[in-house]
Amino acid sequence: MVTSFRNINLELAKKIKLIMTDVDGTLLASGNHPEPGTGKALKSLQETGITIGLVSGRTLSRLESTAREFDLKGPIIAENGAIAKLSPDTELMDLGYSRQPAIDALHKLKRLYPGAIREREDNAERFIDIVFRADGVSIEEIRQQIKPTQLLDSGYILHLMQEGINKGKTLVKVLDELKEYTCQEVMVFGDSVTDLSLFELFPNNVLIINPGLPEGQAEILEKKAAYVSEKQYGEGFTEVALHIVNLLNTRTAV
Repeated sequence: MVTSFRNINLELAKKIKLIMTDVDGTLLASGNHPEPGTGKALKSLQETGITIGLVSGRTLSRLESTAREFDLKGPIIAENGAIAKLSPDTELMDLGYSRQPAIDALHKLKRLYPGAIREREDNAERFIDIVFRADGVSIEEIRQQIKPTQLLDSGYILHLMQEGINKGKTLVKVLDELKEYTCQEVMVFGDSVTDLSLFELFPNNVLIINPGLPEGQAEILEKKAAYVSEKQYGEGFTEVALHIVNLLNTRTAV
């Protein structure tokens, strides 16, 4: 049952060694630069000794840029789990995924719905998934046509990718490779159904309020989330981050 982030206590805060956060809808509203307060919150978390990584549907190059901007040292997971690096400075992990299922599904959709399927320009930068918009075609109809290839709706864009890829599973693989953190030492932040696998596999999780989600998604997320912000987007992330920082700093002062 989801509860306020204010119920995160010192005992839990002391356990957290790694925070993995989504970007769009979590650190910021889609396409926007993080507010100054969010950047300061990231810095404050790192000053307590917590490592921060990114787990997002964005391209690897955009996440690398964000990591450099805020001097984040943690893992980078891009394309909703299809691409991963143990840190911004390491090589790509070999996750064994293929882009071919997404390519085949896209070609089929373009044949079935001429003119309705619009790819986004950043597909040229993607390794595995394909992002697009569908004009006048329901998500459920698309899912029926492309089985078993999966379709993810982030609330911002539609993603096609090989069945079985998700953020949570890839983060588990990253942790197995790193051998530095247990699942109990990781806290994950997200805002949409693309983050459900994180909430299901990592008990220390925080749902950031995103008022722009498609109808019904918020209710699905609330059933899986442990904690929830009060504010939305980056302000929500910031208030939770500063709550954790204040708990840890109070411990230090004592």
